[in-house]
Amino acid sequence: MKIAPGIYSMGQDKGGNVHAYLLDDGQGLTLIDTLYDDDGNVVLAEIAKIGRTPADLKQIILTHAHKSHVGGVAALKKASGAAVSSHAWEVDIIAGRRKATPVGKIPRKPLAVVHLQLGLALGLGKHVACEVDRTLKAGDRVGPLEVVETPGHTPGCLSFWWPERRSLFVGDVIATWPELAPGWPGLTLDNPQNLRSVQQLTDFGNAEILGVGHGEPIIADAAARVREVSR
Repeated sequence: MKIAPGIYSMGQDKGGNVHAYLLDDGQGLTLIDTLYDDDGNVVLAEIAKIGRTPADLKQIILTHAHKSHVGGVAALKKASGAAVSSHAWEVDIIAGRRKATPVGKIPRKPLAVVHLQLGLALGLGKHVACEVDRTLKAGDRVGPLEVVETPGHTPGCLSFWWPERRSLFVGDVIATWPELAPGWPGLTLDNPQNLRSVQQLTDFGNAEILGVGHGEPIIADAAARVREVSR
């Protein structure tokens, strides 16, 4: 679904109303996260819908290495030949050499995601392993985006800023489902650090669009909503 010029949102109920974002800057397509399913078909359908082909996908960038966000990475890399990028801390998880760090088993709100918390606590929900081609750090550029390090949900969580489109993509640092919040406490490894990352994102005071990993994107006055959850 087109949410702004050159920005398309794709979602799945699986994985907790998870979302990924396809960007077209006129030089090629960049994909932020790959949804839950291993086949990547939701993303491939969106690429076809906008009149492009998998070969037009040049970059796949991952906010972090939980199943909901890396499920389709191997299939999409194979279909497109796109380069895969992530933070260095997430590389071995994406490549299948290390399991995602488990979270606690004591349920925490919101109750709608307790089943996801339990799955991560027990190490369930494996993805198809995929090698990462490039590691990213704060200040790097990939496609049209600037890289922002926003640890907390995991140590290697990344956010991405598209200054020309005033668009901020934050993975699971902020959620809009089932309510607007600074992430999901039960699935976040370091909640105080995550809140500091949210506070860091208030620096993007002219952000109009906010693409989150779980829930619908915010498509107007995003900066105000970031400030709202940073307190």
